[in-house]
Amino acid sequence: MTIDDTSPTGLWQAAGDGRFRLEADAARECAAHYGWIAEELTARIGEARELNRLSGFGGFDSAQQLQGGFEGKAQQAVDALTGARQTCRELQAAVLRAGGLLAEQDLTTAAAMIHHAEKVS
Repeated sequence: MTIDDTSPTGLWQAAGDGRFRLEADAARECAAHYGWIAEELTARIGEARELNRLSGFGGFDSAQQLQGGFEGKAQQAVDALTGARQTCRELQAAVLRAGGLLAEQDLTTAAAMIHHAEKVS
């Protein structure tokens, strides 16, 4: 089995054409791990969002600039964590497909999700 594109989209496509296959139990286990990671990332996203609204820096221009810089970094963290969570969900779908564990409706939903992620990135 040769898979040149190991991105989530590439794995999804390889699973669809039979180049990427997993035993059902292995696919379930991998999908569960990706799901767990995605849930942990969701918690971290919530924590990072709290840092978007900082206070207590004072009224000096330099203090406001510093506050704005920290808030900007927090938003960058939210964006990065959100992207990582999306990747986990895409990989979860790809391994479930590779294990033959997605119903026809699920295949359509997962394919739309991956296609949307490609357009956004």
